[in-house]
Amino acid sequence: MNSPKPNIIHYKLDKSFGPAGAAAGFFLITIGVITIFESISGAVLMILGSFMAFSTSGSSVDFDNFRIRFTNNLFGIFKVGEWKYVSAQMKIGLSDAQMVYRVYSMSNRSVDVRNDDFRIFLYGVEGRKGMAICRFKKKEEALEELSKLSDLLGLQIREGKYDKPTGQIEIK
Repeated sequence: MNSPKPNIIHYKLDKSFGPAGAAAGFFLITIGVITIFESISGAVLMILGSFMAFSTSGSSVDFDNFRIRFTNNLFGIFKVGEWKYVSAQMKIGLSDAQMVYRVYSMSNRSVDVRNDDFRIFLYGVEGRKGMAICRFKKKEEALEELSKLSDLLGLQIREGKYDKPTGQIEIK
């Protein structure tokens, strides 16, 4: 008899090497494809480039067993991480995140790439912010998912207030 498939949702958070590392990975893949017919080093470049271009971080939430796994997705395929059980004393909350990636050119000039988004975090029993579960560009989508995760996991939503002009959340 087949056992029912567990209710697991997978979320992708960030690229492991940032946008510049992913672009460098695609460049290495291209060079590897061009040089693969000349030597075996082309295959090595393709493997290294694939690792840089496709590796991400993320999380998986198992609603049936009330557990969560924060993962590193190697090559974008292999999920590596440990399952942790979610207790009823934990909370989830919404926070905005401002990720800035800085790249320096050969002439020592810097280029900043800025990513603003909203992330749902898991808070421990003692109230400390843990890892991000998921991210969204729009606040409305994040609030919907926060409500959905709260209902499915049976967790309270941590109070937050948007009172700063930049949209930052002040957690009390």
